[in-house]
Amino acid sequence: MAFEIDRAKTGEAAFGILSRRTRRLVETYIASLPFELHDDAPMFRTRGFTPTGNGGRPRPPTPYTKDSLVDDFADLRKRTFGPDEKRRLMDMRRSGAVEANAGGASVHSIAAQMGNSIDENRKLQKTYMPVKVAAVREADLARKIGRKKLASEQNEFRKLKLVQKKS
Repeated sequence: MAFEIDRAKTGEAAFGILSRRTRRLVETYIASLPFELHDDAPMFRTRGFTPTGNGGRPRPPTPYTKDSLVDDFADLRKRTFGPDEKRRLMDMRRSGAVEANAGGASVHSIAAQMGNSIDENRKLQKTYMPVKVAAVREADLARKIGRKKLASEQNEFRKLKLVQKKS
């Protein structure tokens, strides 16, 4: 499952591709909603609030805003990984670029996925694709392959010695 989005910041088109597992989770979530989603409706919503015996005012689920999503992510992160975990929602973007880079994806492919100009911008590359051990190991592996190729060429081409005849 893929969906196209326009990056608000850059105006670039980008695609989001969901894994089979993520697609199943999203479809299950949508099926659990007590209403039908229209094509242009925000998909993800807050839990809302149902008053308990302690009181409170009922609040229906509402579409996430930037702030409410960040707050709920922080709560979930704390419950899942403990109070010392500090990753933020925006760190997923960087993690994806680092993993793609370590896996050998070209900077052009990463730029297409991120919907930005990381392929042309050194500052973005330093931010999203910092030097990691996996990338250094990849370079070492490429050097070994290159060394073998160069060594095999040395035996392939030998200088031709011409013997001059004295007359």
